[in-house]
Amino acid sequence: MNEAIRLRQICLVTDRMEEVLDVLIATFGWQVCYGKGDLTRYGVPQRDPPDFQKKFFEGLGLKSAILPVGDTFLELVAPVTKNNAARRFLDRRGPGGYMVITEVGDTEPFDARRTQKGWRLAGEVDYPTYHELQNDPRDIGGAILSFSQQREGKPFDGGWFPAGPDKLEKTVPGYGGIIEATVSAPDPAEIAGRWSRLIGRAVAIEGESHAIALDRGRIRFAPGEGKPRLSAIRILAEDISGALARAQAAGLEVASHNGIRVENVTIMLDAA
Repeated sequence: MNEAIRLRQICLVTDRMEEVLDVLIATFGWQVCYGKGDLTRYGVPQRDPPDFQKKFFEGLGLKSAILPVGDTFLELVAPVTKNNAARRFLDRRGPGGYMVITEVGDTEPFDARRTQKGWRLAGEVDYPTYHELQNDPRDIGGAILSFSQQREGKPFDGGWFPAGPDKLEKTVPGYGGIIEATVSAPDPAEIAGRWSRLIGRAVAIEGESHAIALDRGRIRFAPGEGKPRLSAIRILAEDISGALARAQAAGLEVASHNGIRVENVTIMLDAA
């Protein structure tokens, strides 16, 4: 039996968090709902997080901002110290796709598969309210793949601890959410096989690409040059032409098939 799993959040890493946030807001009209660091200019009040969360995040050396997109989320993270994983990623590969975050009913079955393979964790978030296992891209390829479990309420009830208390009032209309994440690689079949073994879902072959369907959303693996990386996301949107025009006005590259390039990631727009 397949364990319940859905696409819930995508994380990009950048050295220009505020600049990228301003461009995303101007292009898509999104609002910041939560994050780490001073986000008061985006209408996010300063709140002291729980001690367990503050201690964990300070140890990571990051600041962050989260934008609701339908009932999914786009996160930007930026390093604030010299020696952390995000800084090393930026130094090696530049800005871009960093993490694919899924919501699961229970992290244990996914972690059991990882342990059986002997694959590493890049990190673990273990709060009373939330548990997240971050699978190391050195073993699976392309990006961090996270399995995240809400420990409050019922599974998949709409709650999402990382997005803070204001996510609903900060969710703007006109977007149906992130429905697809694409990992590009010279050998997409090989990377797809590794992710499939962790997720516990079969891989479908789609021409030169491969895909893993989740209960909501999917992860696609496409041919690409260089090191495997999270290269694109697909979003349902009502006003595609307006977003493309605003992207051009903001100086962003507009790609074919309704794509907008932001920090080496293409945001593809499909009709909602």
